[in-house]
Order: sequence, then structure tokens, then C-alpha cells
Amino acid sequence: MATLTVEVEDNELNFLRDLLKRFPFVRVSEEIEDDSDEEVRANIREGVRQMDLVEEGSLQTRPAREFLKEL
Repeated sequence: MATLTVEVEDNELNFLRDLLKRFPFVRVSEEIEDDSDEEVRANIREGVRQMDLVEEGSLQTRPAREFLKEL
């Protein structure tokens, strides 16, 4: 048996999983990568840095409704 690794966008994962499960000769196993502790810390540091820039007026923000419309 061979192993194939495929990277898929999160919004397409369910479609691909359901499609592959229809083939009797395919076994699906998932590995979801989590951020490492250092990546989480770096993301938090970046968020704090950006909040500082917003508070001092160096970085522009946008309304939450505009952000949510993009999702």
C-alpha cells in the first residue's frame, strides 16, 4: 500500500474527505498540524505590537463589519 500526502485548504477539506471515502480502496487518516508553542507566542507578540501601533495612530484599523464580510 502507498501513502499520499495532500495539503488542502481548510474550506475544501470536508469535500475532499467525503469524496475519498467513496472509494473502497482508499483509507483516510488525517494529521492536522497545530502551531508550535513558539509560533503561538510569536503571533501573540505580533498582535500586541500591532495594537501598540494602532493606539499611537501609526496603523489604521477597519470596522469589524467590514472584516466579517470578507469571511
